[in-house]
Amino acid sequence: MRDVENLMGKAKASLAVNDPPYNVVVGNANTHNLSKIDLPSYLDFSKKWVAATLNVLASNAHFYVWMGADYRDNFQPLPDFMILMREFTTLKARNFITIRNQRGFGTQKNWMWVRQELLHYTKGNPNFRVVYTDIPKILRGYYKEVNGRITENLERSKSEMIRPGNVWVDIQQVFYRMEENVPGCYAQKPLKAIQRIIESSSNDGDFVLDLFAHSGTTLIAAEQLGRTAYTADIDPIFAEVTIRRLERYRKTGKTGWQWQNPFPEIDQIF
Repeated sequence: MRDVENLMGKAKASLAVNDPPYNVVVGNANTHNLSKIDLPSYLDFSKKWVAATLNVLASNAHFYVWMGADYRDNFQPLPDFMILMREFTTLKARNFITIRNQRGFGTQKNWMWVRQELLHYTKGNPNFRVVYTDIPKILRGYYKEVNGRITENLERSKSEMIRPGNVWVDIQQVFYRMEENVPGCYAQKPLKAIQRIIESSSNDGDFVLDLFAHSGTTLIAAEQLGRTAYTADIDPIFAEVTIRRLERYRKTGKTGWQWQNPFPEIDQIF
């Protein structure tokens, strides 16, 4: 908690977007900072970082957290984390969002896993701004009487595009051919997803907090949208990737490396 206070100083975040480790083995091998631990230890870790985040949130704020479910281990830690969050009474559960991530391959003995889960909570009564997808409205219906006249949904609409619900089907999973791809960051979140969260749940000039920088997506999205992001990562490699990604974006306008190496000096050695 003290480290987070030192990071934020006197600033208070109106939006927290966190993507903690999901307590699953990543890339078929454990690393020191992305290893799988027993469930009680993981929940204790979760309780600490959530408390540290709440300590620096504004009185009216949004709180988002990506969380995984390991079907090979009774779907932990998603349901356990959701129950844990009930202890934080200052937060109110708002939504359970699923992002569809289409993969090119999968097991032949199960349904292909194409989803990522995003939990949304609020503290106090923060503003929420409606954003729209790039998907045009094509279905008529939902008839309703307005001022004595029967109207349908396209007439009443404020936009020609549909609003995102809590199943996001219009966001592409990051893969190597996309400019924003950061090689080695297997849990990288799409810029479009973070942009949507920031646009809907914060205002220009607000402070955004992300305690698990990973590939630096929150930092890049905040830079693009005029917010100030405070971010950190316990893994020095991910911290360095985040710094380099921001520097590269400011210098070239590119949001990632596609399939190129973020550490070209390593290629020169070999």
